Amino acid sequence: LGEWIEALGIGEREVHYRLRDWLISRQRYWGVPIPIVHTKDGDMEAVPDECLPVLLPDVENYAPPGDGTSPLAGIADFVNVTDSQGRLGQRETDTMGGFACSSWYFLRFCDPHNDEEAWSRAKADAWMPVDTYIGGAEHAVMHLLYARFWTKVFYDAGLIAVKEPFARLKNQGQVLGQTPYRAPRAGEQLGVGEDAIQISFEEAATIPKGEVIWKWARMSKSKGNVVTPDEVVERQGADALRVYELFVAPFEADVQWSNEGLQGAVRFLGKVFRLVSEARALWEPNWEAHLGVAELDGEAVRIRRLTHRTIKKVTEDIDRFAFNTYISALMIYVNELSEAVRSLTNSSPVRESVNSGASLAISEAIETLVVLLSPAAPHSADELWESLGKEGFTYHASWPVANERLARQEVVTIAIQVNGKLRDTMEAGADASADELEQAALGREKIRAHVDGAQVRKVIVVPGKLVNIVAS
Repeated sequence: LGEWIEALGIGEREVHYRLRDWLISRQRYWGVPIPIVHTKDGDMEAVPDECLPVLLPDVENYAPPGDGTSPLAGIADFVNVTDSQGRLGQRETDTMGGFACSSWYFLRFCDPHNDEEAWSRAKADAWMPVDTYIGGAEHAVMHLLYARFWTKVFYDAGLIAVKEPFARLKNQGQVLGQTPYRAPRAGEQLGVGEDAIQISFEEAATIPKGEVIWKWARMSKSKGNVVTPDEVVERQGADALRVYELFVAPFEADVQWSNEGLQGAVRFLGKVFRLVSEARALWEPNWEAHLGVAELDGEAVRIRRLTHRTIKKVTEDIDRFAFNTYISALMIYVNELSEAVRSLTNSSPVRESVNSGASLAISEAIETLVVLLSPAAPHSADELWESLGKEGFTYHASWPVANERLARQEVVTIAIQVNGKLRDTMEAGADASADELEQAALGREKIRAHVDGAQVRKVIVVPGKLVNIVAS
C-alpha cells in the first residue's frame, strides 16, 4: 500500500516511534557527573574503573552561568584532566538527570553496605524483583519507565537475573482539595479541557460568592489548595491523619479532603483509649497462660470468636491493600468490645473473679486490638501498649494469628438463585454440606413457587455462599 501511494505521488511513507530520543544530560551542578573525558583530538574516553566515582567538586556557587553550559564548565580544577595517553583533555561537564540514580536504587537496597561493587549478583538474585511498587499514576511516566529501561540493560549485561524490576504496581489515589474557579471574562481563553479559570483564594474572597465556582482539584502548591500534614499533625495528631487517609476511600481512589472526616478519626482513637481504660478492671496480664485451661462460658466464646474473625479480616485486608475496610473492621471490633466490656464490668461475679473466662477473653481482645491498630496509629498503639505493662514498641510484637476454628462463621447467609436470578436467601450452618444446602433451598416456599411444574435439571452449590437451581 505504501509503495502504491508513493508511486501515485500522493504521499510518502514515514516511520514514527512512540518513544523519542531520551536525553540523559542536564546543564546543572547537582546530579551524577557523566564519567567521560573529551580528548584533544575530539574523541571521547570513559573514565577508567579505578578512577571512579567522579565526584562533584565543592563549590560556593552552583547557579547556571547563563550561557547554556553547566556550572561545572567554569571550574578549571574539575574540567582539566589528562586522557589515557597523558594528553590534556576535558571532563564532560553535563550531569545526569536525577533518574539516573532513582532508576536503580532498589538494586542498591539489596546490598547497601557493599564497598566493592554496586551490588552483589547473589544478593540481587535473592531479593529481586521488588514485590510491590507503590506510586502515583503520574510517577509511572518518569521513574517507573526509567527503572524498567535500566533493569533491562542490566539484564542484557548479565548483572541481574530479572527483566522487570517490580512484580506488582499499586497506584494510590490523589488527595483533592476544594479549589476556587470563575467563568472566563472578555478576552480570556480557556485551555483544552477547561471550563473555568482557576483563581486564588484571595481573589475568591473579593468577588461575589455566586461568581465563584468551587471544584475538587488535586492538591498542589501551584493551586494554593494544600492542607499540609504538619498543620494537621499539630492540631489532630499524626495518628488521626493516618487513620483518616486510610479509611476515607479505597487505596486507588481519589480522596476529597474533609476536616469533618478527620474529626471522625479523632473520635475513633478516643474511643479506643476509653475502651482500653474501661477494660483495665478485667485485664489479666497472663491471659495467654490461663486461656487454654479456663472454662469458657458463652460470652467468653463469643468474644474470642469476634477477636479471631477480626484478626482474619484485618490481616486479609492489609495484604490486599484494602486499608479502608481494615479500619472499618477495627471500628466494628471496638464498638462490639465496648458493649461487652460495659456489660461485664457491671456484672459483680466478673469483678470478683479476674481470671474468669470472660475477663481472659477480653484481655486477649484488648491486647489484640492494640497490635492490630499499630500499623494505622503507631503512636497511639505504643502508648496503649505501655499502659498494659508491655515493654518496647508494638512493631516488635508478633502479629496475631487467627484461630481458624474460632474465626469460622457458625451461621452464614446463603443466596438462592433460580436460573441465575436471586429469588431468596436463607441462614445455614457454615459447615452445612452441599446436599443439605440443596435440600433446604428446594424446600423453601419462595423457591417452590418458581420451580413447581418445571423440571430441575441441575443444582449448583457453592458451600457457604450460593445455591443456583437450573430449571426449565
